[in-house]
Amino acid sequence: MQIKKEEIKQRILAVSKQLFTNDGYDKTSLHMVADKCFISKSNIYRYFSSKEEIYETLVGEARLSLIDAISRFGSSDYAGNYTEDKIEEVSEVLARIMSEYREGILIMLKSVGSKDQAILTEMMTGFFVEVCPIDDREFKVQIVSLLIMGLKDILIKYSEEDEIRYRLKMLILYHYLGLNGIKERFGYNYEG
Repeated sequence: MQIKKEEIKQRILAVSKQLFTNDGYDKTSLHMVADKCFISKSNIYRYFSSKEEIYETLVGEARLSLIDAISRFGSSDYAGNYTEDKIEEVSEVLARIMSEYREGILIMLKSVGSKDQAILTEMMTGFFVEVCPIDDREFKVQIVSLLIMGLKDILIKYSEEDEIRYRLKMLILYHYLGLNGIKERFGYNYEG
């Protein structure tokens, strides 16, 4: 019985999504994908030119939506100016994006050393330049790493948009109030 080409392509994507989500992009090989699809590795190349193309197919839209949101909420309209209504808006928009693109974002966050993880870290670190009162870049990167770990944990444990929204709001409040606590305690000129 002949399997239709579109079915094979969709199977490759489904298996890749599962492996990338569970093991990360960097720890998944095309050989592993082929084995789980019951096809040869060379057959994958009939549908995708590389593992990177599979990755891009799975995370491309998620990346664009997430980057757009981070850019929007890192703007001067929001940065360092989080009122309750703005925190609610940020939580709502991010929860919608994280629910809609949950698996793609998880793949991005679990892919250690990927360009996407680097882009997100850099954008969020840049955002903290405006918000964080301490002039220590390493400290800002540590804060961003903790925030990314929190986002990943939320996506691993929760799939319902309302639950994601609630958890995001708590995470954002924690980071925002924590930053204000640093600001109050050490001021802008803290040198460590």
